[in-house]
Amino acid sequence: MDQQQQKSAAHVSKLFVGSAVDIKDEIEEKFERSFVNLQLQIVGLSDKEMHDILSQIVCKDKQHEEISIGFLYVMLTDPAMAPKTYRDVTLVSRDGMNVIVANLTLLVAEKYNKLTEIARRQLIWVLREFVKHQVLSVENVIWNCLRQAGGGDASHRNLFLIESLLDIFTEFRTWLENNPFLIQSAVYSYVRLIEDHANPALLPLRQKEVKFTISLIRERFHDIIPLGRDFVRLLQNVARIPEFEQLWRDILYNPKSLHPTFNGIWHLLQIRTSRRFLQCRLLPEMERKISFLASSVKFGNQKRYQDWFQDKYFSTPESHSLRSDLIRFIINVIHPTNDMLCSDIIPRWAIIGWLISSCTNPIASANAKLSLFYDWLFFDPSKDNIMNIEPGILVMYHSIRNHPFVSSTLLDFLCRITKHFYVKHEDRIRMGVFNSLKLILEKQVIPNIQPLFESSKLDRELRNLIRENFKEFLSPSNTQAPSYPSVHSILVHTVKKEIDHRTLQNENVDHQGTGLSPSHNSGTVLSFIDEGNKTALIPTDQEIESVFSDETAKNFGKIYKIDENTDDDDDLPLSKVRLKEKPKVELAEAIAESFESFVSRRNSFTWEAFLNDFRTLPASAFEEFQLNYVITNTILILRETLPQHNLFSESKTEEKLLAKSISYPLYGLFRFLYENDEKSKKPFQTLLSMLCQSLPEIGYLLLYFMKVYCKLQTRKNAQQSYQFKTTIYRQICDAVDEKVGNCLVRDLDLLEKESTTIYLWLLPDIYREFKSIATNNTDLLRITLRCVDAKNVRDIIYSVAQGKLTIFKEDGLIDCIRESLEFETYEQFCLWQIVQAHDVPLKSIQDLLPELEPGSHPEALSHFLLWLKNEEPTNEIIRLILSRETKSRGDPFVTSALRFWCQRYEEKLSEIIASLLTSKYPSSSPNKRKRPSKGNSISNSTPSADQVLSHLEHYRRSCRHGSGTGLYVHDMMQRALQSAYSHSNEGIKKQYSDLFSLAAEDDTTVVGRRGGSGRGRKQIVNKKDSNNHSSSTKKNTEIVKTIYSSDENSSEDDWSKPKMTQAAKRKKKNSNDSD
Repeated sequence: MDQQQQKSAAHVSKLFVGSAVDIKDEIEEKFERSFVNLQLQIVGLSDKEMHDILSQIVCKDKQHEEISIGFLYVMLTDPAMAPKTYRDVTLVSRDGMNVIVANLTLLVAEKYNKLTEIARRQLIWVLREFVKHQVLSVENVIWNCLRQAGGGDASHRNLFLIESLLDIFTEFRTWLENNPFLIQSAVYSYVRLIEDHANPALLPLRQKEVKFTISLIRERFHDIIPLGRDFVRLLQNVARIPEFEQLWRDILYNPKSLHPTFNGIWHLLQIRTSRRFLQCRLLPEMERKISFLASSVKFGNQKRYQDWFQDKYFSTPESHSLRSDLIRFIINVIHPTNDMLCSDIIPRWAIIGWLISSCTNPIASANAKLSLFYDWLFFDPSKDNIMNIEPGILVMYHSIRNHPFVSSTLLDFLCRITKHFYVKHEDRIRMGVFNSLKLILEKQVIPNIQPLFESSKLDRELRNLIRENFKEFLSPSNTQAPSYPSVHSILVHTVKKEIDHRTLQNENVDHQGTGLSPSHNSGTVLSFIDEGNKTALIPTDQEIESVFSDETAKNFGKIYKIDENTDDDDDLPLSKVRLKEKPKVELAEAIAESFESFVSRRNSFTWEAFLNDFRTLPASAFEEFQLNYVITNTILILRETLPQHNLFSESKTEEKLLAKSISYPLYGLFRFLYENDEKSKKPFQTLLSMLCQSLPEIGYLLLYFMKVYCKLQTRKNAQQSYQFKTTIYRQICDAVDEKVGNCLVRDLDLLEKESTTIYLWLLPDIYREFKSIATNNTDLLRITLRCVDAKNVRDIIYSVAQGKLTIFKEDGLIDCIRESLEFETYEQFCLWQIVQAHDVPLKSIQDLLPELEPGSHPEALSHFLLWLKNEEPTNEIIRLILSRETKSRGDPFVTSALRFWCQRYEEKLSEIIASLLTSKYPSSSPNKRKRPSKGNSISNSTPSADQVLSHLEHYRRSCRHGSGTGLYVHDMMQRALQSAYSHSNEGIKKQYSDLFSLAAEDDTTVVGRRGGSGRGRKQIVNKKDSNNHSSSTKKNTEIVKTIYSSDENSSEDDWSKPKMTQAAKRKKKNSNDSD
C-alpha cells in the first residue's frame, strides 16, 4: 500500500495542475519526460561533471531539446534553483536558447491555464531574465502572455499577469521600443484593459496603465497609426480619464502635434485594424471555443454550447465588455467558406444575435451593436470585404419575423449612429452605410430589403426614421409616411441611463460640434441614447431565453431562404409586390410582354415563352440594371413556386403524379434546354449562372427531371427512344465554373439527404450516363453506402447481375478499395457484396494484400480470405501473402490461407514457397537466378527471407498433432530449408531452430536433427495408415510425429515446441560453446 502511494506521489506534476480524471497530452508528457531524463543524467554529479557530460549529450539534436526542456521545467517549478539553472542552461545551450523559447511559447499558448501558481510566478521571472539578456524571439512569448491577460476578468490571477507584464514593459522600455509590433499589441491591449479596471480598489494599477499607455502613444505615435479604426473605438471607452481626454483634444484639434504625417481622426478611421490585434484580445482557449462553435456545430444544436460558454466567460459583471471583443473577432477573423455557408453549420449572424440579445447591461449592449455595425460606417467596396458587413444585415433580416425586437433595436441604432457618430463627417459616414447596403443587394446577400425596412412589425416612429435615412432603398409607393398606426408594437422595457452634462472645463470633449463625443469610461458615444427620453432599448428576460434557441433555429431554414408571412403587405416578397404595381423598369420590347406575363401568372407555360424570347437577345439589348432586374425577379419567382415539401413524386410509375412533379416553372427551364440545343447568347448564360448560384438544388432537380421526362416521353411514343442529355448537365456545371465530377458528387449528396428513395432510383441512370466519372468514384460510392439497407443492397446486386448497373471496373478498382478501407464496418461489408457481384478477378486487387492490417482492416481481410478459398495458390498470390508483416504471434490471415490450401494443393504450395525461399539465397542454387529484365512485371512487394521463415514458423506452430506438416517433407522444401540454414547467421539459426530441425541432413550441412540419407520425401505425414509408403517415407513420417507428439493436457505453447533430438542437443551444445 505504501509503495502504491509513493508511486502515485512520484507522478504528481510540479508544473501542471490536474485532477484524477485528467489525461496528460503530448505537451505535458514531453515536459515531464524531459525533466525525468535530465535528472537521470545529472543526479549525484558535481557542477563541473554535469557541464562536461551535458556538453557531450547536447551534440545530438533530440538530446539537446530534451535537456533544454528539462532545464526550463526546473526554472518554472523550483524558485530556489532557478538562478543556478539559468546559468547552467546558458553554458549548455548551443542555439541561443531557441529551443527553450519555442517550447515556452507553446506552453504559454496552450497550457497557461493548467500551470501551477508557482509556475506562473516563475514564468514572469524567466521572461524578465530573457528580456534582460536580450534572448532572441522572446517577444513571441510576451505576445502570447498578453493574449492570456484577458479582458472582462478582474480575478487576482489575471491582475497579477497584467501588472507583471506592465512592470517588464516599464523596466525594459528601451527593449520594447525596438519591437514596433509589440508596442502596438501592448498599447491596444492595455487601452482595452483599462476599461475593465474602473473599480476604486484597482486605482493604483489603472494609474500605472494610463501612464504607460499615454507615454507610449505620444512618443511612438507613428507606430500607433496602423492600429486603425478599432483603436479609436477603444479610445472612446476611456475618453473620460483626464489623460485620455487631453489625447482626444490633440487628435481632434491638433493632430500634427502627435506626428507630422497624422491628418486627424479620419486618418485612423480609414485604416482597417489588423486581425492580429483583434485576435490578441481573446484568450486562446476562448478563440478555440468560438471557432469550434462557428465551424462544427449544426444550426439548432447550439444551445448547450452557448449555455456552457455563458457560464464560463459571462458569469461576472465586468465580463459584459467581452461581447464587443467577440463580435469584432467573429466579423473580421472568422470568414466561412462557400461550402460552410451552404451547409447546416450555425451561421455567424446567429452567434452574434445570441451575444447581443443575451446582454443585460445597456452600455455593453450599445458597445456590442457598435461593434456589429462599425465596419458599415467606413465601408469602401474597393478595399473592404463584404464578409465584414454580412452578419449585420443577416441578423436583422432573419430576426424580423420571429424576434422583431432584435431587428428593431438594431435598425434604430443604425439610423441614429449614422447621423450622430461623427457629425462633422456625417456625409462620409452616410456614404459608408449606403455603400454597404448597395453591395449587400448587388451580391444577393439577402433577396430584397423591403421585408425588413417596410415590415409592419416595426413601430411608426422607427419606420419614419428608416424612411428619413434610407429612402433610396424603399419602394416608391412607400416613401411617404403612412397615416395608420403600427400593427405590432415592440414590447421592451427601458432602463434609465445617466447622462453627465459636463462642461468644457470638466470632461466634455465635443467643443465644436464634431459629434464624435466620447462617453464615460465604461460607456460609449452619445448616439447610443435616444435623445427624446434618454433610454436604451433592451429585451426582457423572457425574450432573451427564447432568442436563437434550438427551437427557433429550425424556423430560419437555409441562410438565404425565408418563408415570409404573406398576411402583412410589408412582408411580401418583391416578386409579389410586383403584382400590385406595374414594373417600373422598362425592358426591351422583345421580352417586355412575355416577362410581365410570367411575373403575373408565374407558371411554366409563361416561363418557357419568356425564355424563348429571351434566349436570342444579345447583350446590347440590356442595360446592366435591366438585366439585374430580370434575373432578381426570376430567381425569386422560381424559388417561391417550388414546393417546400414533397419535391418528388410519391409514385415512380403513375404518370399523373410523375407529370405533376415536374410541372413547376423551374422544370420549364430544363424542358426548354432539353428541347433547344442552339447556342445561347450572353444574357441567357448570365441568367443560368445566377440561377445555379442562388438555387443549390438545381443540379439534382435537373437529374430528376431528365429521368421522369424520358420515362414519360418513352411511354407516349414507344417508337422513339428518349435518353439523358448529359450536355444539359454540363451546361449547368459550366455556369458555375466547376468540373462535372465535382458538381455530380455535390448534387447527388444533396439529393440523398433530400430523398434516399429518389437517389437510389436515379443511380443506374447516373452510372450509365456518366460512366467515365461515376465508375470507381469513391465519393459517389460513399454516398451510396451510407444510405443503403439490406433490401437496397439486394436491389443493387440484382441490377448488377442483370447488367443494368456497373459500379466498378478493373482499371483503378484497387485505388477505390484502398480509399474505402476508412469506411464504416457496415458500409465495407455492403461494398464487398457489390464487388463480388461484379465478378472482378482477384488479380485486379490482390496487390492490396500486403497493405492490410489485422487490427485496422478486419472487413477486407475477411472477404479476401473467403475469396482465396476459391482460388488455387499461384506464385504471385503466395508472394503477396508472404510479404505481409509478421507480428510476435504471427499473422492468422496467412496461417489460415496456408492451412486450407494445404488440404488440396499441398505439393504445389510447398513447391511455390520453397522456390520463393530458395530465391532469397541465389548462390545456393545450381542455376543462379538471373536478374529480371526491365520487361518483367515483378511487383515491389517481395518478401524477405526473414518474412518467409517467420510465416513458416508460425504455420508450423499452428499444426497440432502433425496435422498439416506435410508441407515441410517435400524435396524442394527440404532443400530450401537446408539452404536457408546454411546461409543464415547464428541469430536466425537460433530463432528458427525448431523450423530448421524439420529439414533432413545432406552431405554438407547438419541442420540440427538426426535424419535419413539427406533428402525428404513428397509424402503427407498426417495420415494414420502409411503401410503403402516406402520405408524412407515412413522414417520421415515417424520423425515428424515424434517431433509434434505431446500430451493432450499440455498447453498450446507446449505442443508447438518440438522435442529436442540428439542432433538438436548437439547443435545447442555447440552453440553454447561458441557463445
